[in-house]
Amino acid sequence: MKKIIAILLSTGILFTVLCAPVFVSATTSNNSSAQELIQTLQQQIEKLKAQIEALITQIESLRQAKLEARETTKEIKGTLKLIRHLRQGMSGEDVKLLQEVLATDTDVYPEGLVTGYFGPLTKNAVKRFQKIAGIEQVGLVGPKTSARINELLLVGAGKSGKVPPGLLIAPGIRKKVDLELLKPLPGQKLPPGIAKKLGVIGEDITPPVISNVTASNITGISAEITWTTDEEADSRIWYSTISPLVTTTDSTLDAISTDLVLDHEITLSDLFLDTIYYFIVNSTDEADNNEISEEETFTTLAE
Repeated sequence: MKKIIAILLSTGILFTVLCAPVFVSATTSNNSSAQELIQTLQQQIEKLKAQIEALITQIESLRQAKLEARETTKEIKGTLKLIRHLRQGMSGEDVKLLQEVLATDTDVYPEGLVTGYFGPLTKNAVKRFQKIAGIEQVGLVGPKTSARINELLLVGAGKSGKVPPGLLIAPGIRKKVDLELLKPLPGQKLPPGIAKKLGVIGEDITPPVISNVTASNITGISAEITWTTDEEADSRIWYSTISPLVTTTDSTLDAISTDLVLDHEITLSDLFLDTIYYFIVNSTDEADNNEISEEETFTTLAE
């Protein structure tokens, strides 16, 4: 902008210098004509200055409009929907958006790291969110979890009546919505940190620890899956011939035992010969805390 103003000023001065001798030579014998010439030149200079001021105003308006456009773009980016299904190992702006939503509740995502990388901490936070939302705690963001997250992004906590009630009483969201909306539902289980603030006795929110996941006694049509937990919990296996294994698809089978045990054992049957199977195990304790393993594999025999 400074360069433009300098050019205009130089043009005005040059115009004045070039025109002055012409007018002066034509009126040297007449002093009154010389005075009129000076007045005319002064008027032209004033007009030029006014044009420069108008140009400066236009440039400033354009600069302001550009800044406003940037801010609008930021706002739009801040309300993007989660479109992809997200799981551990993925990265991107949508992962950042997911982490920002999870971080509004310190009991869901106490670390609060917004890195754009879906690591173990984000997976655990997703599982806590899913528990509050009443969704299977698989640690990945599928259609059901995406729908709940998008309600938070597009509608706003406390407005739709569909937002997971556990998040409605989170400290981060309490600052943004009407406190009258932040009442726990009858019988609702609250995270200890929030329960303490509301005067409610805390409860167990620690999921069982899964270890020693093993596939054994494999035949052409069956396999025995075993694992252990550090507290009594039920047993569930999702399995499929497709990887990565997605628990919400029709191609994924499951086997369940509701007995609360430490040593878990489920036999899978009616399998295909000489086939690679992918599986994950899942255990939920009496307090409804859920833990899921990493994806494992076994291959049936070619009998």
